[in-house]
Amino acid sequence: MKASAFWFGFSARWSAASLAGIAILFAALLAPAPALADDDASARVTFTKDILPILQGNCQNCHRPLRVGFAGMVAPMPLMTFEEVRPWAKSIAKVVQSGEMPPWSAAEHQRGVFENERFLTDEEKSKIETWVRSGSPRGNSEDAPPPLKISEKKWWLGEPDLVLELPEPLWVADDVVDWQPMVPIKLTAEMLPEDRWLRGMECVPDSESVHHIVIYPFGKGIKRDRGSGGVGGTIGGLAPGAEPTLSTNGHGYLLTTGMTLGVSMHYHKEAVEGTGSWDQSKIGLFFYPKDAEVLETHVAPVGTMDFEVPAGDPNYELKMSDTFERPIHLLSMLPHMHFRGKAAKYEATYPDGSTELLLDVPAYDYDWQHSYQFAEEKHLPAGTKIDVTMWFDNSADNPANPDPTQPVGFGLATDDEMAFGWMAYSYDDEKPRTALAPAEIAAQASE
Repeated sequence: MKASAFWFGFSARWSAASLAGIAILFAALLAPAPALADDDASARVTFTKDILPILQGNCQNCHRPLRVGFAGMVAPMPLMTFEEVRPWAKSIAKVVQSGEMPPWSAAEHQRGVFENERFLTDEEKSKIETWVRSGSPRGNSEDAPPPLKISEKKWWLGEPDLVLELPEPLWVADDVVDWQPMVPIKLTAEMLPEDRWLRGMECVPDSESVHHIVIYPFGKGIKRDRGSGGVGGTIGGLAPGAEPTLSTNGHGYLLTTGMTLGVSMHYHKEAVEGTGSWDQSKIGLFFYPKDAEVLETHVAPVGTMDFEVPAGDPNYELKMSDTFERPIHLLSMLPHMHFRGKAAKYEATYPDGSTELLLDVPAYDYDWQHSYQFAEEKHLPAGTKIDVTMWFDNSADNPANPDPTQPVGFGLATDDEMAFGWMAYSYDDEKPRTALAPAEIAAQASE
């Protein structure tokens, strides 16, 4: 069984600054490389035979025409055909060798630990480099794999079972830099006639000013599970860096008729005349079958709001910890910092005193907030202590730093900082259960 936690079906978005940086990086890379002689045609590295399969498996989810993407995300250029790829050949080789692409922040020594990893193998990197050095030949069209089918639909995961949208359009005014309204959406009996287990969620923003969306359930019987940082209980949302997914391992969140979902919107942009826009973002909900027995997923962070990163400090270290008193099945982890975030580690100390490194992120990137989902089940016994260490770079050497001359602490604004080591998990002493009440189960059995 694979632990495919969808608790934050996050979506990537390219900022204007990111696009500009990529354009500068790639600007001088259009000239073809000189071809190398190769007498053995079968061994020759070509686009159709060798490079296109690599792009299909690792790149085309983002680098595709201006159609559906992660919550409307569009990469700087499509990489679907030889004509589209050839002008970028040298730049592709450069960012692949540097590890910048495909985007993935877990350390190399953790290759194979997470099911959603985006590593290229050494052989794949070598093929790309050889292809570029040999003049980037097209190859025989008969060697090409079938092209990926690109959906024209709005939803990345397919058509949702239930679509919610903000009740009224919100105007994000010209003078807004950061704005975080909480918008309630009540799940009426018309929307949700009976309780259902949530299998996945996809958010589609209606404005480029949407930075992220976080969904919180409110209602009778709802309780926040743990949360050493004072927060917890989210069931999904949108943020830069990872695609939405559907759970495949029987974990989910119970939605009940009459429940209210608090939609925490975060709009972030430059306060410039003409940047105002309307937003009425949508949320797609995907359910398990009505009679499915599902284990409840819990989400909470190891974190703190009580810290301050000194001005100019290039390597400020912050340690946080929490202990699970019950045995858990750890599904995924997501470290969250802002622009000064530099690195993060999750470590487990077991009751017998042994330790294990769960996650090592040596180069954190705010634009790619990955959810690291275990490829194999990770069960932690009762009494396991989780230590989360985060490092921040508040120096002038950090190109993303808004102001290295000022100390920075916790805050909701993008230019403030956060320190949350999010985790999604289930309790091993709980059993899967159906969303239906006992009376409903009996009634359906008699039909």
